[in-house]
Amino acid sequence: MIARTPSYIWIVPAICLLIALLPLPYGYYMLLRLVVCGAAAWLAYACGKDGSKGWMGVFILTAIIFNPIIPVTFARGIWAAIDIVGAGVFYLHLRRSRMAH
Repeated sequence: MIARTPSYIWIVPAICLLIALLPLPYGYYMLLRLVVCGAAAWLAYACGKDGSKGWMGVFILTAIIFNPIIPVTFARGIWAAIDIVGAGVFYLHLRRSRMAH
């Protein structure tokens, strides 16, 4: 299932997370939550179908942290670190999934 997933499912949230390091209006961060949560939920599902339980757990945690329904709140500095790590997770998984297939 991961092999058939288009690359933008990883690339768009990673880029959005890096853009979030800039001072932007609150609306951008709400959109960011939707994009990252949606992509992470899809990838968690796809990883589960492919039997990659470790990655599935990583993406479930990512979806929970960025969910727009019950927002998790952190200080701005912590969000910056989370955004960088999150972008790295999407990028690393894209690289590993494309190398494996």
